[in-house]
Amino acid sequence: MAAHGQQNGFLQRLESVHLYDCGDVRAPFPAKLLQGLKNLRSVEIEDCKSLEEVFELGEADEGSSEEKELPLLSSLTLLELRELPELKCIWKGPTGHVSLQSLARLELGYLDKLTFIFTPSLAQNLPKLETLEIRTCGELKHIIREEDGEREIFLESPRFPKLETLYISHCGKLEYVFPVSVSPSLLNLEEMRIFKAYNLKQIFYSGEGDALTTDGIIKFPRLRKLSLSNCSFFGPKNFAAQLPSLKSLTIYGHEGLGVNKFENIKIEVPA
Repeated sequence: MAAHGQQNGFLQRLESVHLYDCGDVRAPFPAKLLQGLKNLRSVEIEDCKSLEEVFELGEADEGSSEEKELPLLSSLTLLELRELPELKCIWKGPTGHVSLQSLARLELGYLDKLTFIFTPSLAQNLPKLETLEIRTCGELKHIIREEDGEREIFLESPRFPKLETLYISHCGKLEYVFPVSVSPSLLNLEEMRIFKAYNLKQIFYSGEGDALTTDGIIKFPRLRKLSLSNCSFFGPKNFAAQLPSLKSLTIYGHEGLGVNKFENIKIEVPA
C-alpha cells in the first residue's frame, strides 16, 4: 500500500515527459498510468520507431471516484510528436472523459501512419490552443475526424477561439482543414500557411448538419499572413473571405482565388 501511495504521489507531481529514441515503446501512457497524471503539462516524444499510440484512454468508468475528479489531460499545455513512423493514433479509446482545456501548442511532424488528430468531442473544448503545426503526415485525412464513434450527440461546433498560428505542410491526403462551422471561432487567427497538401480541395468545407455563417462571409479580422498552395481558396461556393488585416499573401498555383483587397500581395507560380 505504501509503495502504491508513493507511486501515486510521484505521478501527481510529474509535469513534463520527454521520450527520445525509445525503440521498444509502443504505448507510453497506458490508461491506469494516465489517471494519476493530474499535473502533466508537457509531453514531447521524438524518434521512437515502434510507438503506435500515445494516450491509452480506457473506459470512462475506470479508476476510483477520486481519480475521476478531473478529466484526463486537463493540465496538458504542450504536445510535440515527431518522427514516429508507426503512430496510428494519438488518443486510443473513448475521448468523452478527456479535456484538452489547457492545450496551447500542438506540433506534429513525420507521423507516417496518422490519419486524424482530434475527435469531435476533443475539438469542442480547445479554448487555449494558440499554435497548430502539422508537418509531413502523409496519411493524414482529417484534422477533426468526421465521426466520434462514441454514440454521442454533439450540439456544439468545434471551436478554436485562441488559435493564432496554423501551419500545414506535406500532408498529401488531406482534403479539407476545418468544417465551415469552425470559422466563426477563428477571430484571433493571425497566420495561416498551408504548403504542398496536393489533395487539398478547400480549407473550409460544408459538412452535413454544419451551421453555416448566416451571411456567407468567412471573417478573419486579425489574419495578417496567408500562404497557400495547390487548393481551391477558402470554402464552398457562394462564400467570401473577409480579411481586413491582411498584410502578406503568398500563393502557389491556386484555383478559384476570390480575394480582391490586400495591402501587400505576393503571388508565386511554380515553374
